[in-house]
Amino acid sequence: EDWLGYGITTNHFQQGGGLNLRGYAGYLVPQSDENGVTRFVYKGTSGFSFNAELDFANLLHVAPSFTKNWLGINMYLFGDAGTINCNTPSESLAFADVRADAGVGVTATIKKFGPLQTIKAFTIRFDMPLLLSSTPAVEPDYFKFRWVVGIGRTF
Repeated sequence: EDWLGYGITTNHFQQGGGLNLRGYAGYLVPQSDENGVTRFVYKGTSGFSFNAELDFANLLHVAPSFTKNWLGINMYLFGDAGTINCNTPSESLAFADVRADAGVGVTATIKKFGPLQTIKAFTIRFDMPLLLSSTPAVEPDYFKFRWVVGIGRTF
């Protein structure tokens, strides 16, 4: 239950939607505007991001061969960068500072569920955003062990 909220530090659960900046999951992301007013920009009405993954599962075979028909395991390096509108819909468009993260992750995809063949594939992600471009005030280390779990490969 502690993983589902937003606060002054990063958290451990990546919910669907948003900009998919994995290193900032659960963080309120304070941003000061031109008048010195601090707003929390963890959500907004508009934004853009760039998310990239470099899959290296073929270099390291971690899944036993007997699981290849029903379980897929992928390992990858990732990088995310993005920004979000920090004003309300009635105000003019103003973007927050660009934030970025990078790290390594792994997914486990259950492709088949035996007698329940009509169920679509189900993917669980475990990402480790080791590097943040802008850190929370209470977590000043740019390079630190952080981890995030999520459901689905992309949002």
